[in-house]
Amino acid sequence: MSDLDLAPPPAPPTDGLLTIEARVLAVDAADERVMVSVRGSSIWVPAVAGRYATASELAPSRAVVLLDPAQGQPVRVLGPLTVRPPVVPATLTALVGLSATVSLDGAPYVIPYMSASYGTLPRAVWVALDDWGRPALVMGTSTAADSSAPPPDPGGGGGGTVQVTTTIVPQWSGSWRSDRAAWDRWNTDRYGGRSTLYQGNGSGSGPMKGLATYGDQLVNLGAISIDRIQVAIRSVGLASGSPAVTVQGSPHGSQPAGAPSSSGDTASGMDGLVDLSTPLREAMRVGLVKGLATVGSAYSAAAGAGSGDGMALTVTYTRPA
Repeated sequence: MSDLDLAPPPAPPTDGLLTIEARVLAVDAADERVMVSVRGSSIWVPAVAGRYATASELAPSRAVVLLDPAQGQPVRVLGPLTVRPPVVPATLTALVGLSATVSLDGAPYVIPYMSASYGTLPRAVWVALDDWGRPALVMGTSTAADSSAPPPDPGGGGGGTVQVTTTIVPQWSGSWRSDRAAWDRWNTDRYGGRSTLYQGNGSGSGPMKGLATYGDQLVNLGAISIDRIQVAIRSVGLASGSPAVTVQGSPHGSQPAGAPSSSGDTASGMDGLVDLSTPLREAMRVGLVKGLATVGSAYSAAAGAGSGDGMALTVTYTRPA
């Protein structure tokens, strides 16, 4: 336990204010909280997402804090007044497959990267930040980050913007059966047929992995940012029940010849709309991810292409007006 944990709560206000400005001392994105200095006390407070800059980065760094009207105690950080830029310099230390390891503020992050010639590592790169200010995507080459040039524009332009919501359906879907080293060799005459995405071992099937591909539909949106993606995971009525299906990003924009590959963040659900993470959304925006694979260990299945809204994406994005 640190001295900060033992600090007394701030004294109630005497001015009747419901919000105040406070200095930002630290950010804990995992637990969605921010440490602020309020009336001489340092206290962790639940917070809305924001690219908070700490005092070590920008001085002074401040945020808006909501107070309990009865007690005058901090109850929520409503957002930063000092906002960290959407693209910042970081250090690229490793490239493995579709993932890059970068160091920012002394902490390592494994994130997708845009294709470029990065040369000898480690070296400086530009990274785009997610809604909490964590690295989400390596944006540019070392040449840009090592010079006095401004960081790359994540959207490639300025001027007015508009937010749009659209639906993208898979262009193809199926399942890879490892013991047959082939696509679509399980329950092809029921449960939605060959387009169904399976995961796990179906009592004699051997390990299976489903894949839904979207081609270049997401890249072709021309999005400055993709603000939300929800995937419709629908059960197909397996006799053994329908445990949650887990999806993971895949680089395949069409059916691959062999087993599908996938990596990065996952999301799980069944019979509903499931949100994809910020890094996964950004990887889909720039074309690093063009499909979703079902990678859960529990035997289950999800409806695919041509089966209602199976594996359809509800995409909310921002584009130039």
